[in-house]
Amino acid sequence: MVGGPLRPVRELLGAGARLASKLCHNTRGVIALKFAMAVPGLAVLVLGSVDLYAVQSDRSRMQDIADAAALAGARELGLAVDAVGPEGRALAYIEAQISGWSHGPTITPDVEVITLASGERALRAALHGNRPSFFGNMLPPGGWDMDAEATATSIAVTPLCVLVHSTSQDRTLNLKDQSQIRAPACLIHSNREVKVENVARITAASVQAVTRASGSISPAAQTGAAVVQDPFADLPIETTANLRDLLRCTAATIPQRISSGRHVLQPGVHCDNLTVDGTAELVLAPGEHWFLHASLQVKEDGRLSGTDVVLFFDKDSRFQFQDRSTISLEGRESGQYAGMVMIATRDNTQDFVIWSDHVETLLGVIYVPRARLIVQGTADVARESAWTVIVAQRMELKGAPSLFINADYDASDVPVPGGVGPTSGGSRLLN
Repeated sequence: MVGGPLRPVRELLGAGARLASKLCHNTRGVIALKFAMAVPGLAVLVLGSVDLYAVQSDRSRMQDIADAAALAGARELGLAVDAVGPEGRALAYIEAQISGWSHGPTITPDVEVITLASGERALRAALHGNRPSFFGNMLPPGGWDMDAEATATSIAVTPLCVLVHSTSQDRTLNLKDQSQIRAPACLIHSNREVKVENVARITAASVQAVTRASGSISPAAQTGAAVVQDPFADLPIETTANLRDLLRCTAATIPQRISSGRHVLQPGVHCDNLTVDGTAELVLAPGEHWFLHASLQVKEDGRLSGTDVVLFFDKDSRFQFQDRSTISLEGRESGQYAGMVMIATRDNTQDFVIWSDHVETLLGVIYVPRARLIVQGTADVARESAWTVIVAQRMELKGAPSLFINADYDASDVPVPGGVGPTSGGSRLLN
């Protein structure tokens, strides 16, 4: 804008100068009287120009605050599923700036996450300010009103691939002994603590914790992070394990224990404990496999495989992969559970144990929202997976396993659900 915020000041001062010049050169009448009559007008012009300068200065500063707040909030959009985190970050920034602004206007902020016409989420930060004028709020009536607004959206950032979301328990993510997590292309986040003990190690693109992080973490973990909400909190995964469910059980096509041969289990509701051991192979046919009052155990040299599958475990069910068993599971490719590979219902608080030396593929999201995932053993886990995402209440590694969290999202037909995986979080202003 030509002249910038000083333009109104220059214009008013120029008008005053022209008026004074006319009075000084007016040789007709009583000059002193005219000058005396002009003094109040000149005073009003000067005070008004100072007032306008202050208003322009305040408006400019408010716009800077709105811009920075929108950018700060938009950076949180990359990880947050809901609007709480981004809006909270933007409001916190605005409040901090207002508290340090002495003699500033009274400011009312309005912050919200919006959806653009393109379907992209953005954060809008609007500020309404009011400051009294030099004339008892009579000119203009009620003082000066001013507004500033900015909208920002996020740009690509490190994808979220491990979320341990308990906020009330210590050691929510705990590595012991010689265990390792390797996630070179993605983010590991704990809503409370990351504790790496002994000679255990985490290597990731980024590690962050809300409270504390200690131990061998490369690069160094960031603490004081914002809480990340459960990205699948609205996913329908509950069951009612009553008689009606039991009557829906899939007709048993294989024994409860298989020790040899190749067996195919069709999708449906499975109500019998199932053990795969010896040299047996169990193949899960594509679809949804609900285990109700029925745990799945794979041990010795047993094999478990499945493509385009998701395994559900109600509150009385769990999986255990042990010994030298071979596990290769790829998640659902379509439908409401697309991208999910293993799910525990929200009333399931058991321990889910991966203790096998041949867990080759866990492709998809492992979601145990109220349970603890335990990984132990002496070998690589999920190394052959194109990508893996883990969302758990708590997570523990012990012994000497190496858990691989890959992030090659384009190398599989299994889609990544929203809220995890490739996302955005850096930010840019749109206006």
